[in-house]
Amino acid sequence: MITTVIFDLDGLLADTEPLHCRAYQDALQSEGASLTEADYIEHWVRSGKGIADWVALHGLNVDPLALRVKKSARYLELLASSLRPMDGALELLKVLYGNKTLALASSSYQDAVDGVLEGLNIAHYFKAIVTGLDVPRVKPAPDIFLTAARRVGAVPSECVVIEDAEKGVLAAYQAGMSCIAVPNAHTRHHDFSKASRVCSSLNEITLQSIETMVLFNLT
Repeated sequence: MITTVIFDLDGLLADTEPLHCRAYQDALQSEGASLTEADYIEHWVRSGKGIADWVALHGLNVDPLALRVKKSARYLELLASSLRPMDGALELLKVLYGNKTLALASSSYQDAVDGVLEGLNIAHYFKAIVTGLDVPRVKPAPDIFLTAARRVGAVPSECVVIEDAEKGVLAAYQAGMSCIAVPNAHTRHHDFSKASRVCSSLNEITLQSIETMVLFNLT
C-alpha cells in the first residue's frame, strides 16, 4: 500500500526553472561569463550538477560560493515578482493532504526551497522537507528520497515519488520507490523509462490512481 507521496519542487510544483536559470545567468554575467538556457537545462536540470561543476568545466577563475551567493539573492528577487505554481499543483496537494503522508525532496538549497514554499504557502502540507544540504549526494543519487522516507517513518516500497526530470526518476528508482513522471517543457526529451507512470500534467494524478499503483518491484 502506498502511504507516502514524495514531491519534487522545481519544475514540478513550482514553475521555477526559468527563474533559477535567469538568476545564474545574471550572476555569471557579473563575472564576465555567460550561460545559455539549453546549457542550464542540461547541466542543472538533467544531470543534477551544480555551480562548482560549471565553474570547473569552463575553467572560470571565480569563486563558486560567491557566485552561489549572488545567484541566491537574485533568485529570491525573481521569486517575489514571478513565482507561480505548476498547473494542478495546489489542487493535488489539497486532495492528497490528510489522505497520504506528504514529503518534499528538493536538491535545491534551503533558502531557495523556503522562498518557494513561503511564496506559494504550501509548507504546511509536508510532514518532512529535505533539501540538497541535508544529504551527502543529490539526485540522481537516492539519498534525498531515502532521507525523506526515513523522516516520515515510511519504507521505500510504501512511497511514490512525483518528479519532472530524469535525474529524479533515476533517484527514485535507485531508492526502491515507485515514481510518477510529469515532464514539463524543459524535460520532455528526458529518459523516463524507469518511471512507473508518465503523466502529461499533475491534473492526471488522483488519490485513486496513487492508491491503485503497483508497488515498486526491482525484478
